Amino acid sequence: MKKTFLLFACMLCATFTFAQEVVNDFSGSSSSDVVNGVVLSHSDYRLKKDIQYLANTQHSLEQIMLMNPIEYYLINLQMGEDEKGNPMYMYEGDEPVYLQKHFGLIAQELRDIFPNLVYEGGLGGNGYLSVSYTELIPVLIRAIQELKTELDEAKTGGRIMEGDTTPSDAPGMRLLQTELFQNMPNPFNEKTEIPCTIAESVKKATLYVYDMSGKQLSEYPVDGRGKTAVTIEGGSLDAGMYLYSLIADGNVIDTKRMILTK
Repeated sequence: MKKTFLLFACMLCATFTFAQEVVNDFSGSSSSDVVNGVVLSHSDYRLKKDIQYLANTQHSLEQIMLMNPIEYYLINLQMGEDEKGNPMYMYEGDEPVYLQKHFGLIAQELRDIFPNLVYEGGLGGNGYLSVSYTELIPVLIRAIQELKTELDEAKTGGRIMEGDTTPSDAPGMRLLQTELFQNMPNPFNEKTEIPCTIAESVKKATLYVYDMSGKQLSEYPVDGRGKTAVTIEGGSLDAGMYLYSLIADGNVIDTKRMILTK
């Protein structure tokens, strides 16, 4: 399990590096800018609508396992003819991008898994398919999160492998952990629920809401133990982005962001 987690972490880093190179080729598009030599993708929440978190819509880890990464060399496509009727090719034949080995996915295969990441067009309009590798990054992030959750459940759910722990350690690993989760729905306009898990041993747990400058706006005592949730009413806040933190027995468990729209 740990080896698999590290593998997906490496996949994320490698995909980000490759995606950065892909974005460089299209830095003039309306979805990105180049600032001081750095390619930036537009990602402000005010530019988005119908936002859903991947956790609520699909199982990223299962879909990642359906992908078939490949290594390959590029074909030197004929792009047309010059005025004398001689064939013109995409590469002259000595460019590093043509000579070196590449890594990627088959667009036709990816289309069956993530159809919105595959585009048709370009290269003379001959029906060739392209992949938005940059948009695979959130999928890989979500897959790592799912894998981390499974790893935590394996530690705390009694599924302890032989040799992983001593008998005296096992009961402690089965104890419920105190955790904070992403609010749902997010963004929200009327109300949202913030799920959390509170260990039985916790004496006092409180959820705090802050604005983006760190000013505390409200607090909500969490009286339940085990799996519970706190409901936030949208009418008590102005539209914008907020932070919320879970503090248990004086310790900050986690801090996350939520978005309120009007």
